[in-house]
Amino acid sequence: MDDDLRARIEGATAFARTLGATLVEVADGTAVLRLDAAPELHNHLGGPHAATLFGLGETAAAAVVITVFADLVGAGVVPLIKSATIHYQAIATGVMLATAHLTGDGEDGVRESVAARGVAVFPVEVVFRREYDGVGTATMTAQMALKRG
Repeated sequence: MDDDLRARIEGATAFARTLGATLVEVADGTAVLRLDAAPELHNHLGGPHAATLFGLGETAAAAVVITVFADLVGAGVVPLIKSATIHYQAIATGVMLATAHLTGDGEDGVRESVAARGVAVFPVEVVFRREYDGVGTATMTAQMALKRG
């Protein structure tokens, strides 16, 4: 994995640096991030707070956008989150993994929309699971956008 790509994703914003998620893998429209949340990001049960998980999901979705559309982002097209829905299914404890992948019209549809309209909105699906036992704890659909500046 390219060190520049890792630095762009892990340090893209002050919040991403505060969150402390690390990029594990990127390939074929998928990104996997790992989070060993600091105690100040925990809830009353001792695991990552729901807001921490949401931030991890948004960061994972952004990682997909930055990697799949690196050429557009490099040319000044801005990645944004437009909306998101998250469904919590089990208690998150310990180290968490978030796997995000591009869905919807796929890469070609997004590129066509940016070229024709200057903006594209598309879903990125995120699955959260505990690292120690693989149990899924949440799912998220992030509506991501790419917008020409």
